[in-house]
Amino acid sequence: MHFLVECVFLTFHLSLYWLCHERRRYLRRRIGRQAFKNVYRVGRNVFFMLHRNELKVIGDLNVLNKGCILYSFHFGVWELMPYTLNKLGHEIGIITNRYGAGNSILTRILDLLLKRWRSTYGARVFYKENLLEIVRFLRSGGVFGMLVDGNTFLQKHDKARRLARLCHVPLVPFAAYRKRGEGILRIGCDIPALVKAMPLDYVWFYKSR
Repeated sequence: MHFLVECVFLTFHLSLYWLCHERRRYLRRRIGRQAFKNVYRVGRNVFFMLHRNELKVIGDLNVLNKGCILYSFHFGVWELMPYTLNKLGHEIGIITNRYGAGNSILTRILDLLLKRWRSTYGARVFYKENLLEIVRFLRSGGVFGMLVDGNTFLQKHDKARRLARLCHVPLVPFAAYRKRGEGILRIGCDIPALVKAMPLDYVWFYKSR
């Protein structure tokens, strides 16, 4: 049954990609013949995240005990980091963009659905205007997750570094990904090296990536 549901989801995901001509052409210009494989791999990762599979944690968890900023890219199954660490007893906060910043009803609904979905696995959702609340959260010992890629891999890394210095907490890279069907959360890693080793697990088709 799980296999059939995944097949239906992947068919839907690939159909959306095929119908979005502009994004499809953009991705093909960017990574060439690997474009379809990239969309397929990202679709499998999205399904894995929606299914809320727990991840095997590798790395030093002691770094999280007194507050920490964990940063990563739009790579692999990144959405499962808060769920996994919350199950281990850590208080998790994340920062995300508002898709409904304009007047679109659909994007506002998307914002609401994403916030509810993320909140149900224990993550406290922050937005960029919640800086004071984020600082309080970190200083109280919370674990704060953020994605730093944009037009470059490390576009927002300086902001993360300044926030870590302000709150006197460590800044630690993480990566969440699938390997041979198993979900892995690696605390403390070389994220660019992982993207280089598994480029099809990165979300290349966003224009800001």
